[in-house]
Amino acid sequence: MDLKNEPKNYQLGGIGDIKKHTLRFHSYGMRTEDGKLKIFAEYESGNPPKAFDGYPSGQELLLDLCNLHLELRNKTLEEAAQILIRWSIENIHLDYRYGDDVVVMEYNEEEPDAYWDFIVNCLEFYNVPVEDMVSKLEQLYNDTMTVFTLRSLIAGNIPEAQRFYENVQVPEEGNLMVQWYKYPPQRRAWIIEQCVDKLPKLTMNLKYDVLEKQIRLEPVVNSVIDAAYYALGRFAAVNAGALDDYGGKTNIAFCQACGRAFIKRGNRQKYCGTMQCQSIRNNRKSSDYYYRKKKEEQENS
Repeated sequence: MDLKNEPKNYQLGGIGDIKKHTLRFHSYGMRTEDGKLKIFAEYESGNPPKAFDGYPSGQELLLDLCNLHLELRNKTLEEAAQILIRWSIENIHLDYRYGDDVVVMEYNEEEPDAYWDFIVNCLEFYNVPVEDMVSKLEQLYNDTMTVFTLRSLIAGNIPEAQRFYENVQVPEEGNLMVQWYKYPPQRRAWIIEQCVDKLPKLTMNLKYDVLEKQIRLEPVVNSVIDAAYYALGRFAAVNAGALDDYGGKTNIAFCQACGRAFIKRGNRQKYCGTMQCQSIRNNRKSSDYYYRKKKEEQENS
């Protein structure tokens, strides 16, 4: 899909009420272990990781991870590792491995250095295999664009569906648009059904909330990838409002300069908030104004 030329707006459902502790580390290293390049969170004395109660907005997390995949495309593993390290330091640790809820509860304020040094530097709980994460992010991006494509097909907007699916990298036998044109109209509902069935399953679980003294129904989330898939599922399903949703609905658009998806803050916003894209926006705006004034002068002369 040519995201740069896609002017449409889309709404993503909120992530709902997921209460998980997540951590942001200040430093990472990388090395090869068991034949796999990994990034490792590092603990520096006196600088413990920042703990967050809950994941960020599901909409923004999904978009951030899709954009992260676009940034990782065609990069070497070493380059990908550096990008993943930068994203983790700016946001949160990519995996929810051995239970950050337990880690936060067991945190010993009297001896923080010994505690964090042991679980981070000695046990190395917080490590991420680079190739595996790159693969997961690619699958998330493909699934996200597939859902966008399905919504467009269901709405009868075939050209829009084609644009969404242009960048999805799958074998021909699994290509949604190839199958769409291959089968007659009466079989296309079956194609959609089969495609939806291949999307990752969302698992729910009952959990006792100690503070609220209530049993809650909530999604099983073990990583930022799981959280993003939950947000995607809420976008795809028409009855997603059956669960509590404190995130609401969020308009998204695709930047006409860089093609990245972004949260739209105004009805007329066409560019994301990066300085580079805002500069392009201003240059185009100035150019449009110049030619518009020139045309008016020619018409009045």
